[in-house]
Order: sequence, then structure tokens, then C-alpha cells
Amino acid sequence: MSSQLVSSSYFDLQILQPRAAAVTETAITDQGLPESWKDRASWALELELSMRGAGFTWTSADVRHTKKTWTPTVGNRVHSILLHVLPALGICLTIIRYIYASDLYPESHGQTVTFDDLAFPKQFLLTAALGGFLMTAFSLGHSMFAIMLAPLKPHPLSYFPPLYTTRVWDLTSVRDFWSYGWHRLFSRLFLVYGVWPGEWVERKLTGKSPDRPADVGKVLGGFVSSAFVHSFAAYTVVGGVLEDALGEAKFFTGCGIAVIAEEIVKRLVTQHRRRIKRTPGGDQALALNRWYDAMIGRVWWISVILYNGRHFARGWVKAGLVREMSGM
Repeated sequence: MSSQLVSSSYFDLQILQPRAAAVTETAITDQGLPESWKDRASWALELELSMRGAGFTWTSADVRHTKKTWTPTVGNRVHSILLHVLPALGICLTIIRYIYASDLYPESHGQTVTFDDLAFPKQFLLTAALGGFLMTAFSLGHSMFAIMLAPLKPHPLSYFPPLYTTRVWDLTSVRDFWSYGWHRLFSRLFLVYGVWPGEWVERKLTGKSPDRPADVGKVLGGFVSSAFVHSFAAYTVVGGVLEDALGEAKFFTGCGIAVIAEEIVKRLVTQHRRRIKRTPGGDQALALNRWYDAMIGRVWWISVILYNGRHFARGWVKAGLVREMSGM
């Protein structure tokens, strides 16, 4: 709802002229979703620039992937920085420097060594270290800004919801990782320019009605839009070489395909287990979930992220970012 004052401003009536007549207020229902592409672009840009974590927009509650309403205090954030973020960041940078100095530093080998020249274990280790660095660096920047702007409460500038809502070891799928484990700073951007267009395309191609889910288009649209945004940024970093910027596109597209694949497997396994329970002599007390499901899920999502993440790491090495991070 938005308010509209029929008379003068509240300040004029109540502060400058305390004995003036009361303010007449009318309520007008907001339109809701943007109607034109210009409205959509303006809305998405505004929400992209107001990146504060899961739940933040300037005007309304965002889509939350958590029921938590608690906002960390300054003390909580300082504790997190000192005991969790900085040690993890230090470990990641140490691994990056070690691999670069021992395997990628040109002066050590007399020739240029590429990411693909590394043994597979070191490729995965470097990829994991770069991913951990990104995760902790986002957390550090987010917390530091939250601490600096905390004195502005209750102004919206001081509102920084938790950046991550689920611990890494509680994730059991690729979908879990991107929905709960990673930050959602660009969630509205990808929703407007990826998820909604993807759903629209799927419904047009399949003839689905608007009230039916369009999950494939939703997932692919979100990840393809993410691939474009990250590839465009990488394109500028690697000096305008398109081939070197496609690593990010491969990474996010691969993750989108993995989400669809794991959902298909999950549904097939669930249907199979339900049939077993319904068969004569079947164990009716047997749960649809097994004790080993979570373990298989963890191995699966970590493997997908690390394998596809090598495309990301390859571009970082070629662009010289790994060298800068190693301080060499």
C-alpha cells in the first residue's frame, strides 16, 4: 500500500504548525508486477544494486529461502569474521599461493604453464580453494559493510540479512547448494531475466497452462542468465577474448543441467521405492528416504561443483587473477 497526503506535508502540519488541522490520508493499492520491459529493467536494476542478501529489497519482503527472521548483531559479525571468515580466507589463499608457486609460476619452469597442465588432484584443489575464497570474501565484505552501516538503524541502509542461510555440510544436492548454500545477491536479477522468461518459453513450446509448473524452463532460464552475466564480466577481465570467457558459461550451464538430472533421478528413485512399499509382502514400514541418501547427495554435488568449476578456475588462471591472489 502507498500513502498519499491530501493536505500539506506531515512535517509542515505537525512540526511547523502543531495546531493545524489533522492530516487526511488515503490508501492506494500498488500496481504490483512491472508491465513493460522498461519497468522490468528498472526494477531488476534497482534490486541488483540493493544486494544485501536473502530477504532484502528497498520496499518489500523478498523471496526467502529460510524462515529465520534473526539479523546478526555487530558482535555476531565480528565473532564470525575473526573466528571463521579470516581463518578460512587465509587457508584458501595459502593453497592458491602454494599451487601457483610450485606449478604455475613461469619463472620456476622456464615456460608458461596452463591450468590444464596441472594434475587432476591439483586442479580440483585449486578450484576448491578459489571457490572457498569467493565464499569467504563475499562474507567478509558483506559483514564489514553491515558493521559500518549499523549505526544508521532503523534506516534500511543498516539492514543486512544473513548472506548464507545453510551450512555447507548440510547440503545434499546441487539444487541445495545454489538455493541455500550460496549467496542470493543476484536472485532477483536472475528471476526477472532468467526464470520468468525460461518458464514462458517452456509453456510456449509445450502448451502448458499458466497454472502448471514449468520447472525445466525455470532452472535453465535461471542458470543461463547467470552464465551470461558472469561470462560478460569475464569477457572484460580476460581482455575481450570470447573463448577465454566461456568458462563461466560452461560452469553455470553444467550446473543447470545437473539440477535437472538430479531431480529426474530423485523422482524415479522415489517412485521405485513407493512401488516396493505397495507390493504384496513389501516392507510397509520402510521409509522413502534411506540412511545413505544424504551421503550420496553430498558426494554428487561436490563432484559436480568441482568438475564444472574447473572451467571457472581455468579462466582465472589465464586472466592472471590467480597470480595476483598469490602475490607473485
